[in-house]
Amino acid sequence: MDENDLRALVAAAHRARRPRRVTTDPGRRPKPVPTISICIPTYNRSSMLAELLDSIIAQALEDAIEVVVSDDASPDNTVAVAEGYKGRIKHYTLLSQPKNLGVDGNFLAVVEAAKGDYIWLMGDDDHLEPGGLARVLEAIRRWPGVTGLTLGVIDYDVTMTRRTGIRRIPPTQLIADAGTLFATMGDLLGFMSALVIDRAKWNEIASEPNVSEFKNYYVQVYIIGRVVERFGKWGVVQEPCVGYRSGNDQFNIKFGWLDRLKIDVAAYDQIAFALFADTPAVCEAFRRRIFDTHVMARLNNAKTAGGRTIAVSAAIRYLYGRYHGMPHYWTRAVPTLLAPQWILRNARSAYKRLSPNSGAFRAREMSN
Repeated sequence: MDENDLRALVAAAHRARRPRRVTTDPGRRPKPVPTISICIPTYNRSSMLAELLDSIIAQALEDAIEVVVSDDASPDNTVAVAEGYKGRIKHYTLLSQPKNLGVDGNFLAVVEAAKGDYIWLMGDDDHLEPGGLARVLEAIRRWPGVTGLTLGVIDYDVTMTRRTGIRRIPPTQLIADAGTLFATMGDLLGFMSALVIDRAKWNEIASEPNVSEFKNYYVQVYIIGRVVERFGKWGVVQEPCVGYRSGNDQFNIKFGWLDRLKIDVAAYDQIAFALFADTPAVCEAFRRRIFDTHVMARLNNAKTAGGRTIAVSAAIRYLYGRYHGMPHYWTRAVPTLLAPQWILRNARSAYKRLSPNSGAFRAREMSN
């Protein structure tokens, strides 16, 4: 895709949007609203934030976007680093919170400050893949009025220099309703850097009083569920748009692996029962996906990590209370927790090397 193609893509995306809103100051020329606001809640990750902002600049599509950064009272030099990008990004807003709002609070604050037609929720330690922004703009043009998008992801090591996997994402498509979305790929909605959503629709749901009940680190999943339930039309872009930095989970560092596991399980259960209390089959399909993906990934990562003794009995008891009715609790979770570490390490290594279903295998195929 050359420079002319990119310019045409931006123009097409602008034409596909709702009517432009303009400034009302009579002393200034009207300003078109950007197609996408890249919203970055950040805390104490100044060097990683700089890498992300550099990856946005490298997309060379500044007229189509704005960037909004909200620093959650970081004790490091995050604000100073972010200040340095004010002259480098054409449409740029920096919020410096006077006190720590917490993950969900800062998340909502940065979205509230956005002005674009769509918001792209972005983790402060991830980055945009080359051409990722162009792919998102093309999807918005392709599906006028689309409620939101789930994007393809490449996993990297903690230095963001080596690809370690490519996420399994469904083919590019438009999904009509929330039940289908959550039953078939609800596990993909927790990674905020791979989410783009219509800002007006987000704000309509986020303003509802019961959203405050979901201060569980996954408020965006609940809001997406309500948005798609009300408006439909969720898109999937299979091509990689985002790079994810592995081995940098702040919650895992702060809480430890077992409490990190409990955060995921409790949050997704709360969301499942809130969204799909009237459709038990969808509720259970969503919970099974969370178990087969998030829960099993946490167990495998904990068991194969070096230099750590994990609380096997405590994990078995906790998961029993949530999942004892699921066959995979007995056939996958319990055997994984009880298996010797060396067996799991060897099995996982062989799977990554040999199975086309593994993200590591797909990453090697992409590199070849």
